[in-house]
Amino acid sequence: MESDVRLTVLLEELAANAWPAHEQQTLGKWRLRATFGTTKRANSVFAVGPFPACDDWMTVVEDFYQRRSLPACFCVSDASPAELDGMLAARGYEKVDECYVMTAKMSDCIERVDFDSRFTCRFAGEADDEWIRDFIRFEHFAPERHRAYTHIFSAIRPEKAFARICENGETVGLGTVVVERGWACLCNIVVAPAHRRRGIGVQLVGSLAGWARDHGASGLYLQVVKENAAAVSIYKKLGFVPVSGHHYRIRPTTC
Repeated sequence: MESDVRLTVLLEELAANAWPAHEQQTLGKWRLRATFGTTKRANSVFAVGPFPACDDWMTVVEDFYQRRSLPACFCVSDASPAELDGMLAARGYEKVDECYVMTAKMSDCIERVDFDSRFTCRFAGEADDEWIRDFIRFEHFAPERHRAYTHIFSAIRPEKAFARICENGETVGLGTVVVERGWACLCNIVVAPAHRRRGIGVQLVGSLAGWARDHGASGLYLQVVKENAAAVSIYKKLGFVPVSGHHYRIRPTTC
C-alpha cells in the first residue's frame, strides 16, 4: 500500500471534520482533541504536518490531557512526521488500533450493490436521542457514551445524514455519511446483532453512497481497524482499496 501524501493529508483533515471534538487546542498545525474520553479519534492529537515549532511540545500535549484526566494519545498517520512513531515508542507509548483508510469510486461502489426491496433506508439531518441509543445498543457500548456522541454528531458542520435501515418496520442497521469537498465519509456503520451476516451492511453502504452521490460527492472513504477482517473483506468487495493508514500511540497511565 503506497500512500499519496496529498490525498492522505486531505482525507485525514476531512475525517477530523467529520468527527469534531468537544475541546480542541491548536499546536502549530496539530490539534489536541478531547471529548469526555469517548473514542480515540476525538481524544487524541491530530498529528498531521510538521512538528510544532516549540521545543516543549511534548510537555504541552501531556499537560493538556493530564488536566482532563485523560491518557495522552496521538493519532499517527502516513501524514505525520516520520520520526514521531519512534519517539513515542521510546517514551513508552503503546501502539494500538492499526487502521486502514480506504477509498472507492462512487460508481464502482453503487454498481456492486444488489439492492433488496425488503429494506428501506431513511435519512435524517441530525441524530436524535433514539438514533444514538440504538447506536450504543447495537455496538454494546456503555450508556455513558451518549453525552459524547450527542456533541460529536450535532457539531459536524459539513453536510451530513444519519441513516436508519429497516425491514418490516424494524431497525436493522445504522450509518452516517458526511460530505465535504466532493468526498463522502462513511462511518458508524453497524448492523443490529440479531440481523448480522444477512448482507444488511452492504445494503446500508449502498444507501449511504447513493445519498452522498445525490449530495455532490464523487468519492467515498472510510476508516476501518485492520484486524476487523470481515469488514475489510466486505469493503473490498464494494470497490474500496486501502490508500493509507494510521494507528494510535497511547501513554500508559503508569508513566
